Amino acid sequence: MEKKLTLKGFTILLAYYVLAATTFACKSGSEKSSTEKDNENAIEPSTEVILAPSQNKEGFLKLFKGDSTIHRIHLNDKILYESLILKDKRIYNFIFPRITDSFLFEDKYYLKISYPMPFSGTIETTIPDCPDYVLTPLANGILQVVIYNALDLSAVDLKFNYLPSEKDSLVSSVYHFKHIIFD
Repeated sequence: MEKKLTLKGFTILLAYYVLAATTFACKSGSEKSSTEKDNENAIEPSTEVILAPSQNKEGFLKLFKGDSTIHRIHLNDKILYESLILKDKRIYNFIFPRITDSFLFEDKYYLKISYPMPFSGTIETTIPDCPDYVLTPLANGILQVVIYNALDLSAVDLKFNYLPSEKDSLVSSVYHFKHIIFD
């Protein structure tokens, strides 16, 4: 009787191990194809830069998933910087802007953009959906944006192109940021 229980227990354990190994192998395959798919397509950050309540942390955060690492710097529940490193190679880096002032005056919308952390490269800023705007650099790294004919404007879709300097550890990245004016 004791031999049958031991053999039956071993058979159940072996079946459980095979099932677990099959499930793990399927998940690994789907993660790999998802990663390959992400590398083929342009990677864009979420325009939502507020962290979930379960991630309410200040400062530097490293997230690991397989052979990829996400670095984040955040302050007051807002992401300031995000970078993806895959197999020891930086794939993208996003330096999220901070809107320091915005207002509508007559038919023009004024917006002041600053960056909460220093960087050695340059960030080219454009507004693809607005044909009539002016960008003016101000003191202390602040960029003033004036959008003309803005009476019907409800959001500003900004496009940033980070161009690294010669000795920069960051890589060239293009990313978008949506600033909501009216909901």
